[in-house]
Amino acid sequence: SSGINAEYGGIVEVFPEDFVCLAEETSTEALTKGLLQTIERIDAGALLSRWELHEKVKSMYSWADVTRRTEQVYKECCDGMTLDERLEIQFSRGPVAGVLYCIAYAISFLLLAITQFLQPEETIEVVPSVYAGGKREPGRSNA
Repeated sequence: SSGINAEYGGIVEVFPEDFVCLAEETSTEALTKGLLQTIERIDAGALLSRWELHEKVKSMYSWADVTRRTEQVYKECCDGMTLDERLEIQFSRGPVAGVLYCIAYAISFLLLAITQFLQPEETIEVVPSVYAGGKREPGRSNA
């Protein structure tokens, strides 16, 4: 089902018009007016039904794309950082939590180094994607 949001924080850029109705501001009067307009649009069939909304969102996003974009963000944030820089960031989280984060981070880094030594990345066979060419996406049924 559709919802009402105040036009604030990039909602217009994220959701198409047939997903939500926008209130002019966050006052009670504006939200009430927006809610009444939303009800009118639902009654008139101008907003998507729950099923139509689900189908549209399903076609807009895929787990493969979300994973690729998330990985890209992490790489952009962390590439080029030394271990010292990464530990300094963890340590800045507080006198107790910072030390605990540093210990956990150091252990994770050590386990990664051991794993890479025992099984170098070059020796791992890359599995071809079974989702290319119109196949179903991970986590989705064929129905």
